[in-house]
Amino acid sequence: MSQLVKYDAMCTAINACVQVDEVKDIRDKAMALEAYARQAQNTDAERQACEIRLRAERRAGQMLADTEKSKGGGDNKSNHRVQREPSDFKKAIEQADISPTQAKRWQKLAKINDNDFEDALSEKQQTTNGLIKKVNGGGNKMNPKALWLWGRIRDFEREEIIQELPDDLLGEMTETMQADIERVAPVMIHYLQELLEEL
Repeated sequence: MSQLVKYDAMCTAINACVQVDEVKDIRDKAMALEAYARQAQNTDAERQACEIRLRAERRAGQMLADTEKSKGGGDNKSNHRVQREPSDFKKAIEQADISPTQAKRWQKLAKINDNDFEDALSEKQQTTNGLIKKVNGGGNKMNPKALWLWGRIRDFEREEIIQELPDDLLGEMTETMQADIERVAPVMIHYLQELLEEL
């Protein structure tokens, strides 16, 4: 089967999806193909996989935008408190293993009209954020949080933290500091993984 036939088949599959987790599965497969094609230096296959991934993310964003975000809770009461049911939106992203950050980004893709989206896809290999900025206009002013994040990552390298044993550093911390590390580190790991995906 040619790459073009596979591409068309995956685009058709994306449009046929009725559940967010279905389109997320296609997106994940496309992302894996994109990485494989990049390693094999197959630029055509990489570009097609990138386009499929972005189409899937946009479709997921459209589906999430149509999902009710604040559905009221059920009637179940306990200790005079109403047990609220999770919203349909929250259920959808949890079932599909999508972070709130990803959901927000994909909903931005969904707001792009068809012509602008297709034009942005046709120009070059795109990241999700890159495509959104291109269509909506990135502006010349840098977000100070982007500068801060870059600086902290450079500090991690500059201070040679990677060469320090984690146990040694934790041993120097108070219990409060250790508790903060335990609470924040998993969130940081997840965010950095998303950051690498965008690269």
